[in-house]
Amino acid sequence: MKLSINNLIFAAVVTLAIASCKQDDYFVGGDLHNPNVPYTTYDFLRNNDRGLFDTLLMLVDAAGMQEEINQSGITFFAPTDYSIKNYVAARTAIEQNIDPFRMWTVDSIMKYELSQFADSLRMYIVPETISYDDLNLNGDGVLYQTLNDDYVAVTYEETDDPALGYNPNSSHFPRIMYYNYVKIPSGTEPDSDASLSFIRTRVQTSGVISTTGRVNVLENGHRLFFFRQNL
Repeated sequence: MKLSINNLIFAAVVTLAIASCKQDDYFVGGDLHNPNVPYTTYDFLRNNDRGLFDTLLMLVDAAGMQEEINQSGITFFAPTDYSIKNYVAARTAIEQNIDPFRMWTVDSIMKYELSQFADSLRMYIVPETISYDDLNLNGDGVLYQTLNDDYVAVTYEETDDPALGYNPNSSHFPRIMYYNYVKIPSGTEPDSDASLSFIRTRVQTSGVISTTGRVNVLENGHRLFFFRQNL
C-alpha cells in the first residue's frame, strides 16, 4: 500500500533517532556505484566485510526469518548490529530500574523475545521494491505499509550537511533517504489529515539491488524497535 502524504511529514511531530555513531557509519555520496550485487538480500548482509550484520542475522536465523528477508520484490531497511546494541542498552536500563544488578543481552532476546524480535523486524520490510524514482524529489514523503501492517514514510531529501557529502562549491545538493516510522493515533486512518508523528532515521547506505529485492541500511545510531506502544 502506498499513499502520498505530501508535506504532512514535515508538519508532524518528529522524534529524532539516537545520535549516530559517526566513526562507524559509512556513507557514499556523490560517487557512482553499480547498485546491483550478485547476492540475495540475506547473503548481501552476511557478506558485509565489516561484519555489521552478524548479530542481526544470528537473530534472524533463530527466529526462522531468513525466507522473509529473501522474499522476492521486497525492500528491507536493514538495522545494523549497533541498532541491536542500542536496544540491549535501553532494555538493560529498564531492567536496572527494577534491580540494579539485572542485565539484558542478545541471549536474553533469543531466550525471551524472539517473537517480539520477528514482529519488530517486519516493521523494516516493505513488500514492494522502492526505487529513487518512486520517491518525490521535493522531499515529500511516500507512505508504505510494512509486513506487519505498520506504516513507514520514506523521504528523499536534499542536505547541506558537509558530513553527508554537501560541497558549498557545487550547485547541486546531495540527497539522503530517511526511514520514518509512523505513529498513528488510535482510531485514525494513516491517510487522514490528523496530526501524525514520526520516528526518523537516516539511511546510511541506500539503493542496493540484490537478486531478490532492495536493501537500504539504517544509520548505526538507530535503536531496534521492540515496544511499539511505548515509542
